Order: sequence, then C-alpha cells, then structure tokens
Amino acid sequence: MSHGKTEVMVPEEAAKRGPIIKGELRSSEIKIPGILAQFSNITPQSKKAKIYLYPTLEQAKRLLQERSPFAFTGSFVSREGVDEEWSSTEIWIEPGVTITHREMRCLTHVSGRLVDLHVKIVSRNTPEREMPKSAWFVMNGCLLLQILATHEEHEIRQAKEYGIERPVYRFTLSDGATAEIRQITVQHSFEDEKEIKKRGFAIQVDGIKEGETVKRDIDRLLILASLASREQSVCWHWSANECPNVHKRHWRFGLGSNLAKRPDHEEPLVLRDAARFSEFLSLASKKYLSSSNGGLVDTAVFALLARELPLEVKIVRLLTGVQSALRFAVSPPEKANIGDLYREFQKQFTIDLSDLWPLHDKSSGVSLSAIRNAAVHGDVFTERDWIALSYAEEHLRWTLERILLVSLGWGIKLSSVSPEKLRSYCAYDWKGQQQSLKL
Repeated sequence: MSHGKTEVMVPEEAAKRGPIIKGELRSSEIKIPGILAQFSNITPQSKKAKIYLYPTLEQAKRLLQERSPFAFTGSFVSREGVDEEWSSTEIWIEPGVTITHREMRCLTHVSGRLVDLHVKIVSRNTPEREMPKSAWFVMNGCLLLQILATHEEHEIRQAKEYGIERPVYRFTLSDGATAEIRQITVQHSFEDEKEIKKRGFAIQVDGIKEGETVKRDIDRLLILASLASREQSVCWHWSANECPNVHKRHWRFGLGSNLAKRPDHEEPLVLRDAARFSEFLSLASKKYLSSSNGGLVDTAVFALLARELPLEVKIVRLLTGVQSALRFAVSPPEKANIGDLYREFQKQFTIDLSDLWPLHDKSSGVSLSAIRNAAVHGDVFTERDWIALSYAEEHLRWTLERILLVSLGWGIKLSSVSPEKLRSYCAYDWKGQQQSLKL
C-alpha cells in the first residue's frame, strides 16, 4: 500500500450478495460518512438479514470504539435513470474478528444484524404506462388467514374441474382501498440444491391513497385476525406503489420466532367457519379502523396473546387488557378507574358476565380485580392458591374476550366464550375456588 492511499478490501464472497452502497453510518455518538456497505440477499419472505461493512482503516478505528445500535443511509444508481436509497434505523454490529501480528492489528470482518430495512426506488424516466396504486404485505399465517385466503390460480382451476367454487373474500380499508388475502407458495433452496415448498400468506391492497394509512390498516386487520384465531399474525414485509415513479419496500426482521400459537386443544375465538370469519373481519374492522383509540384494542389483544409468562404476571397483564378494552368501548375521562369503566360499559352495551368469576364485585368472595391488586403489591400466594389463580386467569381471559367481541360489534353466542361452549371447561366451575382463596 502506498503512503497516503486509502484502500478498502472487499472479500470474494461479496460477489454473491447485492450491490455495494456508499453511505453514512451513525450512532447516538458519531457519524461515519462515506462508508461502503452491502446487504445479504433479501426476499419478501426473509425473516433475518445482515449488513456487511467495508470500512477504511480510519473508519474501522472509529467503528470499533462505539457501541450499537447504529443506523445507515446510502444510495446508488441501480440502472440508468433509477436511484435507490437503502436505510436501516437499527443495526446491531457483531464483534469484528481481528488478527494481530507484532504491532499490526487487522480487522477481518465487520457485519451486523438488521432490525429493519427501508428501500426507496425513484425512477426519473417517464413510465410507459401508469402503474396502479397498490401495496403488497407478507405475513405469517393464522387460522383466519388460512380459511379466507384466495388460493393460487392453478388450485382454483383444479377445484373448478371437480365442481368446487372457491369464494374470494375482499375487505374495505379506511381510505376506500380494497384488501384481499392471498395464499402463496414459497420455495426454499439449500446447498444440496433441494427445494422445499411451503405455504405463505400475503395481502394484496388495490386503490391505495397513502402508504402509511394502508400499513396501519393492515396491521389492525392482523390484530383482528389474531384475536379471532387466538394466535398471532404479524407483517414483516410490505411494498407500495404510491405514485408512478416511486416504489417503496420495507422489512421488519426477527419477528417469527416468538409469535403466540394457539394450543392444539383450543378452538379459535370466532367459530371455525369461513362465512363467520369474513363477517367478523368486515364488521369489526369498520369500528376498529375508524377509531382514534385503536391502540387500546392492540394492548388488549397483545395481553391475550402473551401466554408464556408467569401466572401472576399474566393476571396483571390481562386485567390491564380489560381496562384498555373498556376504555376503547366507552371513551371515558382520563382518570376513570376500572370499576367506573365497567359500570359505564354495562350501561352502553348488552353483555352478560354473570356466569364468570366477578371482575369487580366482592359480594360472593375475592374479585378478579382484588387478585390482580394482590399480585401487584407483592402478596405471597401459597401452593394451595395456584389452582384458584389458574382458574382466575382463565376467567380474566374469557372476560376480556367477551368485552372485546361486544365492543367490536360481534355476538358472544357466535364465539367460543359463550356459556354453552365454556361448560366443557373445568375452570368454568369457579365458585369453589373463589371461596378457597384468602387474601
């Protein structure tokens, strides 16, 4: 290397990845402009991704002194008249491998784990034809998506040969756009060149006006799908054509490993039927998508999906979910307590919870609210209390599900938390356990 000359070494394996992009790497403390970066090969189905950095010597010295997370923004011309901007707001740099020889210290590898990735493609060319304003979302499956998804064309044709008509379900979003759930086939290739085909799910949205609005609506549709299915579905990739010359793509990585699954013995919340699922999604989305308090439903559903928690924590979280659901339903003053919320809810909605462990009434024994308060204040439960606590947790879950269903306009009789359905559960016979619990 000649003195004064800055060189960057790019390994041979980089040829198998995407383009090398020049941009700025930054953290809360520093900015490193002009650094070269490359991303791993990423597809719409990618759940993990890495960034590879090729710093100069001076850039490497600064990089090794700082701590993650970092952000990156870079751009390049992918072809004539087309500019691409790639950015990530959260990158966790992995420890670099170093080789030391006498006084020389060489950094051999710098890469990082991506939490998100945003790609904006802008064409300066005049389009030959106007592209429709549309968006495409990729997510993991849940029962509702499986039942309502439009099958692939060859499957529809094959079904018609046997006289089977597969209906297409479409849903209207808040800005008038139309959403359709699609079933897709994802191919995975391996080093031995074997391929495995898996079912995947996507939502096609046509007639969009603004990408962020559609993204919010799809996230909320998936919240409703998760509620109805009792298992979690989230979107990790979406792309949108908002205007003729601009195409945007987004990824969120690392979402697939800890998603809540419905236990095998448990039925979905909405009765297992395509027409019921479609009706629920259409009816519930009208109120949910138009509400400015939709985040309260998010909190309540996430409380239901948080199954892998200690029992006392689940009880506390579920009661917080009940409070959020009540606030969504009645839009109370900011400082209303759960008792006031529940009484107002009963005035505004027709709902019968008399068959369940009382939420707030102490006349028959310890209420669910009292159990939650004891857990919050650190009361010590005995081994004999655990069956009663597990019953209480089930009743909190059923109470929250009923409140959510009624708030969203759905009948309890058309669900798995109707009295007729719950009679087969041991926990439904709760009065003896309530009497045994002493706080």
